[in-house]
Amino acid sequence: MKSIVFLGGARKIGNSSIGINIGNDLILLDYGASPSNRTPPELPARIDPLRVLGVVITHAHIDHSGAVPWLFRTAHRPPTIATPLTLELSDLLIRDMIKLSGKYLPFGVAELQLMMSSSIPLKYYSPIKLHDNCTITLYNAGHIPGSASVVVEIDGKKIWYTSDINLTDAWLTTAADIVSDADIVIMEATYSYKDHPDRRTQEKLLVETAKKITKEYGGTCLIPAFSVGRSQEVLITLMAYNFPGPVILDGMSQIATNIMLAHPEFISNWHALKRASERAKWMRSKKERKKYVKKPSAIVAPAGMLLGGWSRWYLEKIFNNEKNAILFVSYQVPGTLGYKVLNKRVISYDGKEIPVNAHVDYFDLSSHAGKTQLKQVLSKLESPEKVFLVHGEEPYMLKFAEEIREEMGLNIIVPRVGETYLL
Repeated sequence: MKSIVFLGGARKIGNSSIGINIGNDLILLDYGASPSNRTPPELPARIDPLRVLGVVITHAHIDHSGAVPWLFRTAHRPPTIATPLTLELSDLLIRDMIKLSGKYLPFGVAELQLMMSSSIPLKYYSPIKLHDNCTITLYNAGHIPGSASVVVEIDGKKIWYTSDINLTDAWLTTAADIVSDADIVIMEATYSYKDHPDRRTQEKLLVETAKKITKEYGGTCLIPAFSVGRSQEVLITLMAYNFPGPVILDGMSQIATNIMLAHPEFISNWHALKRASERAKWMRSKKERKKYVKKPSAIVAPAGMLLGGWSRWYLEKIFNNEKNAILFVSYQVPGTLGYKVLNKRVISYDGKEIPVNAHVDYFDLSSHAGKTQLKQVLSKLESPEKVFLVHGEEPYMLKFAEEIREEMGLNIIVPRVGETYLL
């Protein structure tokens, strides 16, 4: 009996995981975690590792990759399949998660090392057999460098899992491939409720604001950014629109940048990234940080939601001065410090909430498809039997599903975690 089981990331964003059952065997599409600062990370449903034929990591973000080492607690070594860049970035991000949340996790660095030693680097459009009647192929997902959507072919039936997908060309990535002839589609629906503003306009506004803060006010701009993808996009953006002041790169973004530069085949504007990284000042010591945090400069540092890392250190140095600015370039999850700063203009400091006097702004540089793009993907499908929506907030997904049923007549399902559907 062949079926799809939703192990995580259904009717929510986080700890994404989908299982494809082939008799007693199981193929995993992602096995992610949702880490938190002070509580145990949320993990997908526990499965028997001995059943796993292989696990595909679509991209390095922790909510898709973070729980994979959990599969390596036994002697069984299932192959871990991903693009070469995704494998290296996953190692970086999972290692950091273990460092921050290790006491809460059912695995550690030893299991991560086993995961990496069992990995199979796979390029786009290069099918690999996992079973006599099962083939895996990766396609460009356009989300972050090295990200992939997955086609699983079983006995002539084609399952396409989009994972996180984006149809807009960005500095580092090109628009995603659309697999129009899939029989079963599992599609993300993160932004099924809205479209994003024009990306180039947002980039220009970001740089114009940074110029104003540094040139007119003599202030410092902190740009909290995810270390993988967003930090590098911001570096190129500042260069492309001629930001005149010093650009600072700090924290894990430095390592991620070097990893990306080592994989030019997955970077659409590799030379631009190379130039932007060479132009930036890489922080190497506390002494340098203390110096540049007082200068009119743009500081690009993780974590993107101010949950830790060097961005939190810089924040505490600049938040109280109205000449400075905190410029967000990614969605801020409710409950995070970034959300508080952006929406309430306060910072939690020494157990108190203190007003943020610095200028605060947000620029939408999303790497997810918006509502119109999701509809574009669906409109290009030839005759799918079923379309499953995952990776979104439940009320928006249910409304979007109803809209698609009425407009396109597709069989749209919004599954719950733990639900199984026959193929």
